[in-house]
Amino acid sequence: MSASIENPPSQETCESVSEYSWAAPGAPQMSSLHSVLIAILIFAGLLAAAYWVRLPSLAGAAFYLFFAVQCDLRTSRIPNWLNASGLLGALMLALSLGGGPALAAAILGAILALVPAFLLYTVGVLGAGDAKGIAVLGALYGPLEVPGLYMWMILSGGVLSITLLVAKGELRSFLGRWAKMVKTLLFSGRFVHMRPEAGSAAAGGIPFAVCMAVGSIAQPLWSWV
Repeated sequence: MSASIENPPSQETCESVSEYSWAAPGAPQMSSLHSVLIAILIFAGLLAAAYWVRLPSLAGAAFYLFFAVQCDLRTSRIPNWLNASGLLGALMLALSLGGGPALAAAILGAILALVPAFLLYTVGVLGAGDAKGIAVLGALYGPLEVPGLYMWMILSGGVLSITLLVAKGELRSFLGRWAKMVKTLLFSGRFVHMRPEAGSAAAGGIPFAVCMAVGSIAQPLWSWV
């Protein structure tokens, strides 16, 4: 589901469920054709990585993210039904491949992935659909891969956010606003959030499912290398 550069909550549906997104309600959304093309590229990349590193969980991530990316790009949401299906599929895959121990590892991976994601959701940095989607990936990859997944997702999210700010000529105002907030915190001891202008890139969002896909491809390849 989409992540916003700054954090406004919004009502969800991909095609109808209630969640919060890192994207503003008025954030521009992509056409169905473009979203499908991007999802196909991500799907192909994950399948290629799965073949390269011989990791079945990557194939599971490919199927889940194929739909998650499309929903996120089109509607700025990842619906509950998709995250629930993805988590169930991840647990069934673990059970079929490694029995009880693998299932336990998948559950632990989901919990370890969900805890920081939920904390980010509570402060408005991450959407609820994003947090649940990260839990799906934690179940697919297991607890040992969770820190690496977060590293790549955060890096790709930062790059995508900065790219949007630069493209719209808003990087200076973004840095200036945060400089004022830090100054206020240092001199008054309290944090005062300054909301960005409505319609700006900072008030809009990024499709965080794309960042989840980057992490899903980069982490196993990085570990394999």
